[in-house]
Amino acid sequence: MITQAEEQLQEEFDRFIEFGSLLDKRSRRYIVHYLQVKLSLRDTLPTSLDDSYDRYFSRALDRFFEGGLLSELCRDHIRLSAQVAMDILHWLRRAYNKIREKNPFEDEAQRLRVATVMPLRDFVQRNYILTTYLGHQYEREVLDSEFYAYKFEQILQKRSYEALDAPAREEMERVLHDLLAQWDALLSAKLLKHQLEVLEEEQESFSDLLESKAQEFHKLQSLLSPFADYAGRFWDLSRELWQEADFDLLARYQDLLEKEDAVRQLVDMLGRMREAEVVTEEETYEKTIVRKQWIEDVQSRAELTGIHESNDLSSLLSSEVSLLSHPDTETAFLKKYAEGALLTFRYEDRQLVTSEHHFTEVSQRVKLKEKGPFIVCVDTSDSMRGDAEQVAKVICFAIMKMAASENRRAYLINFSVGIRTIDLHDVASSLDAIADFLRMSFRGGTDITLALHEVIRQLQGSTYRDADVLVISDFIMYRIEEDILSRVRHYQQNQGVKFHSLTLCDDPNAEVIEQFDTHWVYDPARREIVQELAGKLRGIVKR
Repeated sequence: MITQAEEQLQEEFDRFIEFGSLLDKRSRRYIVHYLQVKLSLRDTLPTSLDDSYDRYFSRALDRFFEGGLLSELCRDHIRLSAQVAMDILHWLRRAYNKIREKNPFEDEAQRLRVATVMPLRDFVQRNYILTTYLGHQYEREVLDSEFYAYKFEQILQKRSYEALDAPAREEMERVLHDLLAQWDALLSAKLLKHQLEVLEEEQESFSDLLESKAQEFHKLQSLLSPFADYAGRFWDLSRELWQEADFDLLARYQDLLEKEDAVRQLVDMLGRMREAEVVTEEETYEKTIVRKQWIEDVQSRAELTGIHESNDLSSLLSSEVSLLSHPDTETAFLKKYAEGALLTFRYEDRQLVTSEHHFTEVSQRVKLKEKGPFIVCVDTSDSMRGDAEQVAKVICFAIMKMAASENRRAYLINFSVGIRTIDLHDVASSLDAIADFLRMSFRGGTDITLALHEVIRQLQGSTYRDADVLVISDFIMYRIEEDILSRVRHYQQNQGVKFHSLTLCDDPNAEVIEQFDTHWVYDPARREIVQELAGKLRGIVKR
C-alpha cells in the first residue's frame, strides 16, 4: 500500500521531470532515477548518459550517501526519505541556477556571439582587432592567434572587401570559421571547468550539511526512541545545527527518566486519565428515490395496435358500418352495440411518468476519538530549586515523550512571575523550547494566576476543550483570586475537567491545594512516594 509520504515524493519527482529548468527532460529523468536508487526506491541504475553535467550530478549523489548513515536513515523512515529527496532536488535547482547566473566569461561570450554573426565585409576591416584580443586571452600553445593574423594578411594583401575575388572570399570565410570554432570550443571548456568548480564547492558544503543533519538526527533518534517517526519532522536544512550541549542535556534527562521508573509509571497513569473513547455518531439524512415508468393513456390515439370488440362508434370498422345499410342487418348492429361487441380499431398511447419517493434514514457510525489531551503547569519559581526542580523537569520530559509517542496533545505552561508556554503536540517544533526549559534556572516569585488564566483560555478553545490539568508546584504561594477560582469551578462542575496538583514540598498552602480535585505530595527523600502516587492514580483511572 502506497503511503501518503511516498505519494507526495512521487509527485515531487514527476514535477521535477516535467517542469524543472535543470538541463533537459532526459537528464532530469536520469537524475531522478539515480536518486531513487540511492533512496532504495529502485534496484537498478539508469543507463549512463554521455554528458558532463549528468556524470557530475551522479557523483554528487554518490557523495551525499557515501557514508551510509543517510541511506540507512532514509531506508528506515519513508517520511525522512521524502524530505531528503526534496531537499536534494531543491539543491540541484539552486546550484544549477547559480552557475548560470554567475558567468565570469560573459564579456568573452558576447564577443564570440558578435563575431559569429558579423558580416564578412565588416570582419575584413576589423580582423586585426579579433586576433589581437585572442592573443591576450589565450597562450599561443592553446590558440595561435598570430597564425590566423598571418593567414588573414596573406588572403587580403591590403585589399578591401570589394577587391577580393570569389576564391579569396571563400578562403577568408573558411579560415574565419576555423578560428571561431576553436575559440568556441576553448570558451566552452573554460566555462564548463568554472561551472564544475562552483558546483563542487556547492556540493561540498551541501554534503557536509547533509552529513551533519544525519548525525544530528541519528542522535535525536537514539535519545527520543519512543517516537522516532515524529522526530523525523525535525529534519529541516534551514534550521541551525544543535550544539553538543543540547544532546548532552537530553541524554542526561533520558538517563534520569530511565532510572526513575516510578516517574514513568506516574506519567503513564496521567496519560490514561483521558484515554481514547469509543463514540457512536448518528447521521440523519433525507433520501429521495426517483422512478420513471411508461403508463398507457386510453384517452390518446397515437398508435393503431389492433382490433377489439367495443361500442366505440368513432373507431368502427367499415364492415360493421355496412350492417346499417340494410333493414335486416340493422337489428344485428344494434344488438352488437348494446353488448359492446362491435369490431373497432384499438389505439394506444404511452406516457413517461416520473415519480419521487421521499423518506428519512438514520445511520450510525462508530469511531475512536483520539486520546484526550492534558495541560501541565510547572512552577519555575526560586523556591522550586534543588530536588523539586529536578523532579519537575524529569516529569515534563516524560510527558513530552508520551505526548509524541501517543500522538496526543499536551500543553506545558511554566510560571513564576510570568508564563511561558510550549505546545508538545509537534515535537519537531518544540524540541528547542523543551531544551531551553530543561536548561533554565528556576527563579523569581510564584504567581499561579496567569498560568490559570492561560489554562482557561486553552479550555475555551476546541483543541484542549477536553483536557485535564496537572499543576506541579511547591504551592508556597498566596491565595488564588476568587474570579479565577469561580471559573475553575465552572469547568470542574459543568465540563468535567479535572484539576490535579502534585506538591513537591511538605508545607504547601492548604487553602490553595484544596481547590483541586486530586492532590498528591512528592517527597524526594521517599523515593517510593511516586509508586504510591501511581497506585492512587491507577485507582482513579479504573473508576
